[in-house]
This record gives sequence, C-alpha cells and structure tokens, in this order.
Amino acid sequence: MTPRATLLRSARPSIFLQSRNAATLAASVCSLLSAMQLQPHSPQTIRRSLTTTTTQPPQLTTQSSSSSPPPPPPPSSSSSLTEPQRVHTRPPHSIKFGTVVAAGRMDKTVRVLHKHPTYHKKLHKNFPDSTIYLVHDPCNSLREGDVIEFSSGWRTSKNVRHVVERIVTPFAIPVDQRPRVLSYEEREMIKAEKEKKQGKKRRVGRIKRLVEMRLEIERKRAEKGAE
Repeated sequence: MTPRATLLRSARPSIFLQSRNAATLAASVCSLLSAMQLQPHSPQTIRRSLTTTTTQPPQLTTQSSSSSPPPPPPPSSSSSLTEPQRVHTRPPHSIKFGTVVAAGRMDKTVRVLHKHPTYHKKLHKNFPDSTIYLVHDPCNSLREGDVIEFSSGWRTSKNVRHVVERIVTPFAIPVDQRPRVLSYEEREMIKAEKEKKQGKKRRVGRIKRLVEMRLEIERKRAEKGAE
C-alpha cells in the first residue's frame, strides 16, 4: 500500500527577479544581501559573526607565540653528569628470608625459621612447610623476632653454612642501636686477613701434591748441576 501524494503549486516567490538584464540582476542581488545583513534576527548575520569570531583565536595564538620569550638553553654536560652509583655485588648463592626464633644462646649463631612450599609426590600438590637453619651472625646484631635475609655458601662449622645478609624488619630494638651487619665484601676481607695471619695453606689433593714434590726435586737437581 503506497501513501497518497499531493502535488501543490507554490506561488511566485517575492524575491523573484523580473528583469533579465545582467547589470540589473547584479544590483538587485547586492541590495538583497545588504538588506538581509541589516536584519537583526537574520541567520546569515549570526553565521557571519560566528565565523569571524572563530578565525580570531589562531591570530591571537600566533601573536602570543611570537611575543613569548625563547626557551631556556639546554643544561650543560657537566651538570647532566651524575656521580656513578655504587654497585653492590650479591653473593653467588641462594637467598632466603626467615624469622629469628632463637638468638643469644650460641655465640655468633642464631636459629632462623624459613617457610617454603613442599611438593607432595603422591598427591601432586604443594603444601606449606618450614625449615630451621643455623645462620652465622658475625657481629651478634640479630635479636629474636627479626625478619632477615640470609644466604648459603658460608661454612663456619659442620652444621653452620649460612650467613646473614641484612635485617629486613627489626624487632624491638632499632637497627641503628645494634652492631652493623657486615656486607659480602667485608666478610671476604676479614676472611682473607684471618687466613693470612694463620698461615693457612691451600688444600691440595694427593696426586697433585706428589706431582709438585717431584717437580721440586727436579728443580733442586737442576740447580745443583748448574753449580
């Protein structure tokens, strides 16, 4: 079903131009445009005012940009250079976190509780577990309840092979009121001085020791033959 269409003939518009002369046509168009601009409620006047206002901000921005002072020069290379940061070498061993559960019972040694997951082979699941380690404390700076970071590879006795690296969270007594925890480099220096003072020799195997003894005998024989 189509809608009914009604055709209506409109009347002749009031702005229809009677003359076909080109000069008269141009004059009438100019008079018509001037009359429309003079009307206060004419949309043409509003549109023209809007277009003129929108073209003004770019000119203002260009003027402000031209009148603004030049940017400051870049800083010199001497000021940009900063002091090299000190790189702390970490020990080449495993790092663990734990809580001190016993301190002061042994000299320079504490008991640390380390929590870790354990894999069950039959159930194929991880369960929480804990292990107690004996940790070496060179300066007796740990207290019971401290959360510390310790590493392996520092054997001081048969059962002690861990050493404290730093105090993560102190308990009761602040860190600045305790003896300072030694770093990895400081421990190595103290160990080297101690070995040098004791005159400790490096450990050599049986075969290597026999080879060195034979080379020493041959060297002495060569010196006697040269004399």
